[in-house]
Amino acid sequence: MTEKRGSFTLPKVQGPEARPEFYVQVIAYNKGRLRPSRARQKGEPAIPILYDSRQAYIDMGDGSRQYARPEIFLGTEAFPYDFPGDTMKYARPSPYDINSNEVHRRVPRISNNDDYGSVYVVFKTWNKAANEKWTIHLGELAVAGQKIALPPLKLCYQPTKKWVGIEPLMRP
Repeated sequence: MTEKRGSFTLPKVQGPEARPEFYVQVIAYNKGRLRPSRARQKGEPAIPILYDSRQAYIDMGDGSRQYARPEIFLGTEAFPYDFPGDTMKYARPSPYDINSNEVHRRVPRISNNDDYGSVYVVFKTWNKAANEKWTIHLGELAVAGQKIALPPLKLCYQPTKKWVGIEPLMRP
């Protein structure tokens, strides 16, 4: 999303010394949940889903690990797209209920079909190289007293598509 917004850095730092940070969007909700964004509809009460970002880390592919920031970040209210707020005003201490009404009132406009909000796990690392071999380990969720392990995620690089001319196809 670099075309829509500059690099995400906490606290907000301008200039060449500002290092962007890598973040993962986490969406959690119980099926049939009453949606705060649709107050007139009926639904089930929210089940607390606790997540602790201090257990998350990235295996950098060379044997080193980069641990997540100890806070969980919410999306902004003023500009609710799929990235975290860039000030500590949007940070919440871990562990945090990621199925709370505070989270689900901040619905990103691009994803989630305008139904549910999300939180962001932020890592103090960044590399724009295409062939990184990172594996992201998010840890586990605590749902109604049960621990649910989240599977590791492989970083997937998607190159920019280049225009391929169709003029030869149009010739008789």
